[in-house]
Amino acid sequence: MTATTDPSISLHSGEYVERYNKKSIDRVAALAGRMNIVDNDTVADFACGNGMLLEALGQRSGVYHGVDFSRDFITAAQTRAEDAGLKNYQYFCQDIVSFCKSHIGQYNVATTLDFSEHIDDTAFISIYSAIQTSLRRGGTLYIHTPNLDFFLERLKQKGIVKQFPEHIAVRDEACMIALLQHCGFNPQNIVIEKIPHYNILKFLHPLSYLPGIGKYFCARLWFKISI
Repeated sequence: MTATTDPSISLHSGEYVERYNKKSIDRVAALAGRMNIVDNDTVADFACGNGMLLEALGQRSGVYHGVDFSRDFITAAQTRAEDAGLKNYQYFCQDIVSFCKSHIGQYNVATTLDFSEHIDDTAFISIYSAIQTSLRRGGTLYIHTPNLDFFLERLKQKGIVKQFPEHIAVRDEACMIALLQHCGFNPQNIVIEKIPHYNILKFLHPLSYLPGIGKYFCARLWFKISI
C-alpha cells in the first residue's frame, strides 16, 4: 500500500485499487458512449482511477490526460494503457486544483465519473470551480454519480444499509445543481439524465417514470454541462 498520512488517499490506495482493478469495464464503456468526443478533442479525466475511461475511449480523443491523487491508481492506469497499446495519453499524480491552475482553458472535455460522492461540499466547490477554469469556451463537463433519492441510497443514509466508506456525500439532483452553480456553471447549460444502475438493480429503472415515487427508483445521475 502507498505510504501516506492523508486518510483520503489511504482510502483510495492499496486494497481499494486492487478491488477496483477487478471490476468490469462495461459500466465505464457505456458512459463513454454517452460522451460527444471527436478526434481532435483534448480530454481531462479527473479522478481517473485505473484509467478505464481511456481504454473505453480508445483513440477517439486527440489527447487524453488522466489526473488522480492516488499513486497506486496512477500506476494501475499506466499499466492498463501500456497493456492496451494506447498512445494518446498522459497521467498525472496530482491534486486536481493544483493541476487545473497550470492547465487553464486547455480542454474540450472534462469528466468526473463516480467522484463527486467522495468529497464534501467544501472540496466540491474548490475542485469543480477549478475544473471549470480548465475548460475551453464551448467545452463540456460530464459527471456520473449516485442519486441520493434512489431508495437504496436513502436506506444507506439512514444507516439501515451499510454505505461504502469512500462515499461521504451522495447527493440528489437539486443539491448537485446548487453546488455546480456556486462553482460558476450556468444552470441553463446543465442537462441531466436519470440512468439505470449497472447491476441487477437496473431492472427497477422503468419504475423511475412513475409519477410521484419515480425518483426513488433512479439509481444514477448523468450530467452534461456546457461552458
